[in-house]
Amino acid sequence: MTSEDGRRERGPSLLWPWAVTGVGVALMALEVIRLVQTEPAAGDARPMSGLVLASALALGGFSLTRLLQLMRFAASRRGTANSAAAGRAARGLPEVPWQLTDAHAMHAVWVIGVGASVALMGVLGLWSALDGRPSGLEPGWPLLVLGAVVAGLARAAWWRTTAMWKDSADGL
Repeated sequence: MTSEDGRRERGPSLLWPWAVTGVGVALMALEVIRLVQTEPAAGDARPMSGLVLASALALGGFSLTRLLQLMRFAASRRGTANSAAAGRAARGLPEVPWQLTDAHAMHAVWVIGVGASVALMGVLGLWSALDGRPSGLEPGWPLLVLGAVVAGLARAAWWRTTAMWKDSADGL
């Protein structure tokens, strides 16, 4: 289904999400090299927090960037709900396929999962610090806080983007 002039919106470019993923993969490779070259002191573990964060960027960077892009895209189309087709035509906006209006939910769920995983690694770091057996995730609280913040902000972005799509002519 297309609008009167037959145009369909393609949505934001995938270049930035792939670039962020590429940076995450490069950082992860550098962290692995660093860890292999590190010789921990007796009774200590190799520091793993950097690898956890680089891996989180490699695995969740695409969805995080895409979620932010789709939130901005939905904001640009908000306010045309009063007269759907007329509002779009007056502003020169092509029709948006339903896949674009739903994609933010999938990406948000993925980012929430990655953030929760990082937070869990922080909990494990706290646990190992408290029981005296180093795991490499110590002190743990930075990972816990960062993971929880990322998961919470992803959930807020999901709600906000859903609300903006409902306010647009493209609606959910």
